[in-house]
Amino acid sequence: MKKLFYVFVVLSFTMFSCGGSAEQTEEISDEAVNIEESDVAADDDVAKTCDEFLDDYEKWTDDYLEILEAYVKDPTNLEIGEEYTELSESMMTWYTDWSNYAACAQKEEFQKRFEAISDKIDKKMQELGLQD
Repeated sequence: MKKLFYVFVVLSFTMFSCGGSAEQTEEISDEAVNIEESDVAADDDVAKTCDEFLDDYEKWTDDYLEILEAYVKDPTNLEIGEEYTELSESMMTWYTDWSNYAACAQKEEFQKRFEAISDKIDKKMQELGLQD
């Protein structure tokens, strides 16, 4: 009878251990899925933030290039001169702000887009004879 009792205890312990392990594995799997889903959501948020920043930067670049061209054509226009000065002063802010978007700068697609927008400025300045 003692042997039967010990076998029963060992079997119960084994079954309990296996069952607990399965639940634990399931919980770990659920946590992994939740972490992956939150990573995807975080990546989506980062992408949205990066896109918004780059959209704003591109709009600013277009405005800057328009004013730059107008200023080169008529540097005596005070209104254009003021706008040009304001936009020129904010140029460094864009580069500084970009360095604060480390998650964006680390992703190749966003870094390439930022560089492409920056290249528009260089090309326009060359067209206008302001750079070599």
